[in-house]
Amino acid sequence: MMRLRQHLASSPIYTSAIARIRNKTHHHNHRQLPLTQKLRTSTQNKLLLLIPFLLVFFFLIPTLLLPPARTMSSSSAASAPFEKPRAVVKKLLAESQPEGQGATVRRSIGRYLSILFPLSTWRSNDPSSSGVDFSSPPCLRRHELRNLDPFLMLDEFSVSKPAGFPDHPHRGFETVTYMLEVRSVASTLLLCFTCRAVFSSAPASCSLKRLLLLQGAFTHQDFAGHKGTIRAGDVQWMTAGRGIVHSEMPAGDGVQKGLQLWINLSSKDKMIEPRYQELQSKDISRAEHGGVEARIIAGEAFGVRSPVFTRTPTMYIDFTMRPGSQLHQPIPEGWNAFVYIIDGEGVFGREKAAPVSAHHCIVLGPGDGLSVWNKSGAPLRFALVAGQPLGEPVVQHGPFVMNSRAEIQQAMEDYYYGKNGFERASQWSSSA
Repeated sequence: MMRLRQHLASSPIYTSAIARIRNKTHHHNHRQLPLTQKLRTSTQNKLLLLIPFLLVFFFLIPTLLLPPARTMSSSSAASAPFEKPRAVVKKLLAESQPEGQGATVRRSIGRYLSILFPLSTWRSNDPSSSGVDFSSPPCLRRHELRNLDPFLMLDEFSVSKPAGFPDHPHRGFETVTYMLEVRSVASTLLLCFTCRAVFSSAPASCSLKRLLLLQGAFTHQDFAGHKGTIRAGDVQWMTAGRGIVHSEMPAGDGVQKGLQLWINLSSKDKMIEPRYQELQSKDISRAEHGGVEARIIAGEAFGVRSPVFTRTPTMYIDFTMRPGSQLHQPIPEGWNAFVYIIDGEGVFGREKAAPVSAHHCIVLGPGDGLSVWNKSGAPLRFALVAGQPLGEPVVQHGPFVMNSRAEIQQAMEDYYYGKNGFERASQWSSSA
């Protein structure tokens, strides 16, 4: 065996083969070394790329998952329960009562049964000589909520021709008239059995078309020459300021329904010039979330804001909730708030509370916002109204709202003598 090994070792063929094998192995190892380094470098690069993702995961993701601050501009805030939900502190039923000239209202805020008495009563007696009996104003008393600063009155009105609200004055506050959708039998049949394209092309003189368009409408005119029709779904925000005389009369056949809210003005704004903000139904801001639809007359809901300017900071939202839905609407801290239920029934404040039905007004206590659940099998519709309290004295005599009795006396004299904003009062009467 030793001789064989010596013989192979001395053989040039064997020596050449061994050399080739060694060279091949060395070359292979030489090629593998850079590959290992390359793999190591690639792993390091991947780790470097992974660091930003880890930072995002540990810092950004938890930030996104945490609940945002409950601000009025946050849409997600309106879909999360509150730490301190507003509880129902008072509930009352708005009963039907006569108002104006043959009209019927359900008054939930504002005790006076009749604030619109004939103007001849005002003009036949000189207020400067007879004085004003503030303890027994010329109207009857009831037991509704007197007022809820800054709100003076809320009426759900129902009016049919020839009834209405004829010429009457205002001073010192704002009125917000919101017409509700009401259809007569004829207009409902028209919607059901008439092609919309044909109806849209019908002339304005078409009696059926006029019936549908005017159903749920009021004609408004004042002594400054302003005149218009507020149709179903429209809003008129009138600032009476230093003084206005106007009329509000039904424009269509059948029953006209709506809400009218009175909002007090601060002492610095009570004598400003009158002005109007009018929104057609199509221009009112809308938002929808989780089976809840909001028509935003003033303020904000689900991140959508109304274009209406409010001198007295106000939220006024018409909510419609489908069965099984829930709502958590933020309300600014320190604001007074109430709800008026238009249709259906819902649970307000606490999920286990008893449901509240239509035509009830509920006053809300302090807290972060309002929580509502619709546990019924029908839609729930209600108006949420909230406002920043003025914290000023309120003296009201009929359609005049000021800060002192002396100012009320002055308002009556101004109206009687036609001065300080009422210059056109004695020369004007509406055409309604």
